[in-house]
This record gives sequence, structure tokens and C-alpha cells, in this order.
Amino acid sequence: MQIDTLYPTSPILKRHIEYYYFLKTNSSDFNNTYYSFPNTLQSFNIHKNASCEIKTSFTRVYEDKANPYVTIVQGKYELPLLVHLKGRLDKVTIIFKPLGINQFINKTFAEVAAEECQVFTEWENDKEYIAFLSAFYKTNNNTERVLLLENFLLSRYYYKSESEVLQKPINQLMDFDKEYTIEEIAENISMNTRSFNRLFNKHVGITPISFRKIARFRHSLKNKLFSNRFKTLTEIGYESNFYDQSYFIRMYKSLTGDNPSNFFSSIEKLGDDQLIFRFIKK
Repeated sequence: MQIDTLYPTSPILKRHIEYYYFLKTNSSDFNNTYYSFPNTLQSFNIHKNASCEIKTSFTRVYEDKANPYVTIVQGKYELPLLVHLKGRLDKVTIIFKPLGINQFINKTFAEVAAEECQVFTEWENDKEYIAFLSAFYKTNNNTERVLLLENFLLSRYYYKSESEVLQKPINQLMDFDKEYTIEEIAENISMNTRSFNRLFNKHVGITPISFRKIARFRHSLKNKLFSNRFKTLTEIGYESNFYDQSYFIRMYKSLTGDNPSNFFSSIEKLGDDQLIFRFIKK
């Protein structure tokens, strides 16, 4: 399995996209299963000659030469997601920032990604999308693929002021130097808490409280894997404002299926260290 990571080149797209990664397998005998974990980012996947099977907390993508393309968008989830890849695959994944995909679709994020995973159909009858896919998969050069992808995305880009209103709340929910209450965050954009929760869920696909829980998990994960400042799990927990060690452990068991110590010893970093997976050993 080959994974290459590239980053947006367009100034506009840099505002909405964290990175792209390209996954390719070269054998019909390829068979791999792994867990991915809750994230504040949004994952959008385009596969060539593949089909999928989607169940609760499980997604299977497999080679299917009879099916030209399948596009899968991940919604928000709070349990580990088991992913099974089988056969010869060629996919690009766009990792959008928390509000990123909203600027490229006519519907809200909650409307297109109500489940943990689902087939994305908004562009399936779009002739420009089909033409883009044809050109995209005619080249194996990922730099050229990024240019083609960005040209298409820019053709679908339009500014959505309603979702952009949420950028400040997103930043505050991810701020662990100063933790704001949900009421304070709502007041900062002149909304009551109920209206804020409804707007947030509409455009982010999850409640503000659940988003903060995932953001706290990802913050602690980053500190453990990429910082030399913190030596113990207790320090890691405190830095992400897990003031109660038992809550820290419960949170990790909920989001990863394991306690922090076992989790950190079993995961692997791929794709320029952007991807954190736990592979199922055969």
C-alpha cells in the first residue's frame, strides 16, 4: 500500500483544505484492515474502479472494475471506524478543515453526511465532475492530479457566510489555553445556546460539546506523538485539560476502544505523519 501526501497550492483552497493523500495498491490480492479514529477534520474519498459496503462503524471498499468511480464522504463519528480495503485500489482523499466542504456543496454538511460514512451523490450527474475524474485518472503523477483536482474544486467554490460565522466558535472550541463555555461561545456570535447548537450541528454534523471532546482527544494525541515536552500520560492529559485522570482514560476508551497506554503503543503514523491508524494484524 503506497500513500503519498500533498498540500493545497491555491490560496483559496488552503483556507478550507488541510491536505490530500493518495492511496494506491498494486495487487488484486491486497487485503488490509485498520481502525481510524474520530477527527475534527472532514474526509472526502474518490475511488476508481471500486465499490463499497457501509455498515455501522464499518466501511469496506473493494476493487470493482465494473464500477468506474465511487465517492465516499465521512460524517462525524465518536467511535473507532473499522476500514477494510481489498484488491487493486486507486483513491484520493481530500481532508477538509472542519467547515471546509461546506463551501463546495449546495446542501449543508449534515444533509450530505448524516451517517458515519455514506456514498456522496451530489456530483454524480455533473458532467464537469465526470470529465474531471476521467482526466484525473489518466495521469499517475500526483502533482498533476492535485492541479486537476484544485481546478475542479475552484469551479465549485462559493462563499457561504452562514457556515463562516462558525469559524470563530470552531477556533474557541479547539482552544485549550482558554476554555470557553458553550454559552460564552454562542454569546460571542450574538446567538442563544439553542440556536447556536442547531446551526453548528447543521454545518459541522455534530454538537459543539461532542466536537470539543474530539478536539481534546486530537490535541492530546498530537502532544503525545509530536512533542518532546511531555513525558507522561498525566502531563499529556493536563495539557489538553483532562484534569480528571479517570475521565482521560474513559474518553480514550470511548473514542479509540482502548486505554491511552495501549492505544499509543499500537498505532502507526503514515502519509507524512498525518494519518493515525491501528492496523489489524493477521
